[in-house]
Amino acid sequence: MVEKKTPLWAINRGTDISGRRDNVGQLLVLTAFFLFCVKYIFDISSILRHNELLDTVLIVLTVSLPVLKIVFFQRYSLRRLVLTATVALVVGISCLRGGNYLFLNGFLFALAMQDVDIDKVARLSFRVKAALITLHVIAYIFVYITDPSSIRFVYRAGFGPPRHMFFMGHANLFTSYLIWTSLDYIYLSYKKPMVIRLIAVWLVNLVFYYFTGTYTGLLILILTTVLITLDKLGKGFFDKTLTITAKYGFLFISLMFALLTAVYTRLDGQLRLIWEAIDRFMTGRMWPGAYIYETYGFTILGQRLRVAPVFYWQGSWRDAFLPFDNYYLGNLYHFGIIHLVVITAALIAVCGKMESRDKVLIIAFSFYGIMQKEVVIVAVCFVLFIIGKYLYPLTAKDRENWNTGKNENCETTETPGGGIDPQKNT
Repeated sequence: MVEKKTPLWAINRGTDISGRRDNVGQLLVLTAFFLFCVKYIFDISSILRHNELLDTVLIVLTVSLPVLKIVFFQRYSLRRLVLTATVALVVGISCLRGGNYLFLNGFLFALAMQDVDIDKVARLSFRVKAALITLHVIAYIFVYITDPSSIRFVYRAGFGPPRHMFFMGHANLFTSYLIWTSLDYIYLSYKKPMVIRLIAVWLVNLVFYYFTGTYTGLLILILTTVLITLDKLGKGFFDKTLTITAKYGFLFISLMFALLTAVYTRLDGQLRLIWEAIDRFMTGRMWPGAYIYETYGFTILGQRLRVAPVFYWQGSWRDAFLPFDNYYLGNLYHFGIIHLVVITAALIAVCGKMESRDKVLIIAFSFYGIMQKEVVIVAVCFVLFIIGKYLYPLTAKDRENWNTGKNENCETTETPGGGIDPQKNT
């Protein structure tokens, strides 16, 4: 009997590095993620400078390193290889048409998570963001004391109390960093006693809320605290509720905002008043979204929008940038329907296998996107890594067959928890 050859895409190229726990593939992912965090903070920071050459190098590395991991250190069946390549091509075209590669980068990181320790990613995410926040806060305090006239503030609707940005582009963006750093910490601490840790997280976020005036982070922290409490006290009783919400929440919210923006010009009377009340609660994000829908419409693969910073429509002048603070509207218009389909399909496929801490962050991810767009940027929010953790996990048998060159089953068996601890299987 002729021995069946191992297909090219199933060959094991992963090796240990001098006995260290991290294999080469995992090291590639962590390195790329760190560089992506550096690249993104360069883009938004007022105190960290870089040049075009460095920016180009960082873009090339943060895209190429995950691709190397996917191509040379992962195992797929032929069917999954074709499916993954097809979806990656479609996502790449969508990002090219939308003029922004950030989602493509997050998509590649998600694909590259096979056999990568999610806690290592979360720990790196927490440490890098905590260090960046600390750096900017210290610098801000120093400048505020020594040269207060150079400090610039933002204001809600052009008036009200000044909102501090801490040299990070906008008060909302600083808060995004802060809340997702807090959720990184909660994720890493989830199996430990949570009361003292939650109190500490609340105190930090309340202090900075006084300066930024951004309440979105507090709303997400309330939601997360409630979910954690239900999960801890319920001892599994609410697990089905968490699963359903994590699996379908993103889809429901996507459809809700797509519908709300599409029907605005067709409403009158009491229905329009209700619509406008929702818009006011969202600080005016939906009304410009309705304008963009009427002007450009939805597309399958995205489009580049050229909207004036301030425009006149339906009897009012408005700020065109606000709808893009809503993740669902901004990415629906920029990257197209396919963007929402890819994430929705992934969530429906994997949420049933997740641990409670994963589901809690997926729900926070879905709701945070209502008011802010940064959830798709892995340098701020690492939830796409969680999704990737469950896409193509390896079982112990898969790894044993892979390491010995056998090909009993190219199709990896999906198991809750995903991945294999390399230290336990050397």
